[in-house]
Amino acid sequence: MHILHTLLADSRVRKIVAIDYLPFTYKRAVRQWFQNVLSGPAGQVLGRGLGYKLTALNNYEIEKTGYVMPGAGGPDEIKHKLLVYSSVQSAWSETAFYRRLNQELKRLNLKNIVLWSYLPTFVGYFGSVGEQVAVFDAVDNWLEHSSYIKVKERIKVNYQTIRTKADLIFTTAADLAKLFNLPEGCIFVPNGVDFERINQAPRLTGRDIAQLPRPIIGYIGTIQEDRVDVELIRYLAEANPQKSFVLIGGVWPGLRKKIKERLQSLPNLHFLGRKSFRETPQYLREFDVAIIPHLQNEFNRHTNPMKLYEYLAAGKPVVATPGAGLDEFKDLVYLAAKPEDFNQALIQALQENGNELKERRMVAAAHESWTERVNVMLDKIFAKLDS
Repeated sequence: MHILHTLLADSRVRKIVAIDYLPFTYKRAVRQWFQNVLSGPAGQVLGRGLGYKLTALNNYEIEKTGYVMPGAGGPDEIKHKLLVYSSVQSAWSETAFYRRLNQELKRLNLKNIVLWSYLPTFVGYFGSVGEQVAVFDAVDNWLEHSSYIKVKERIKVNYQTIRTKADLIFTTAADLAKLFNLPEGCIFVPNGVDFERINQAPRLTGRDIAQLPRPIIGYIGTIQEDRVDVELIRYLAEANPQKSFVLIGGVWPGLRKKIKERLQSLPNLHFLGRKSFRETPQYLREFDVAIIPHLQNEFNRHTNPMKLYEYLAAGKPVVATPGAGLDEFKDLVYLAAKPEDFNQALIQALQENGNELKERRMVAAAHESWTERVNVMLDKIFAKLDS
């Protein structure tokens, strides 16, 4: 989402065709057909068939992502810079999917096409859409993601296909280069932050979090079984009954039963659910301490947590388990591997006095902007286009 916003704001980028999540099971395809092909985002439908739809989004749909198009008119105005291609054809024929996608892209008469992918579940894109440059953005180690365990061998093969077919491979964590057997051949570009978005958010009034007793210990992010340490959260909540623990984000289906059994009975633990892209900075402002209670596993070892940069941009004390990219900020973040140490760090973070550390965190985050990150990537891409 953050990279998309930065690309939308860049005048060098003329048009973006965002390809919806590709289903590889019939069950997921049926659900996606109803949600995204039959209905889907509002805008001008430029192409449609039984299993696909190409839509130029109107301003209202774009603004729902938290981005406002420069010079945007009313909510129904269409700028034709951001298009969404939704398809379920991949569930029964990847060949048919790529053929139809290529036909739709040709009708748009695009020039200097850059293919930019981040999911390794499908690699037939490469060489099939008339691209001049092919980019793969490695943001996680999907071999260690439990949701993709059934297609692990497929992903392993796909990583090697990406190695041979991608012109550029970006990684958010240095160790991700090992997935492609290219320790020196990948370009390390960690996550970043939209500093202004975090710090210009208005305060919440009369909302759920505003009614909770302080101090508030908060987490923002998807709550999934490979990432979040449920037992650590339980330990912290039980050890600090007078503190409010707030979790903001959707809970993945595979973790719902454990959440219900282990966490939902705790009176000081509050699940506030998903919040919009615009709302999350407002909730972050209400935290007294922000936490990253991640499992210490192989998946997280390759994950550079985006929330770290957002927490720092807000100047919040941060307590985290060790993970990729955190050592760089060890002077600004409380790192703790054991539950007891995490709890002690939490107590210490709450006792911070003065604004010196807050200002240092904000200064550090201000140098980690998404604009700078994307400019690094675009410079590499345009160099390839010009070569």
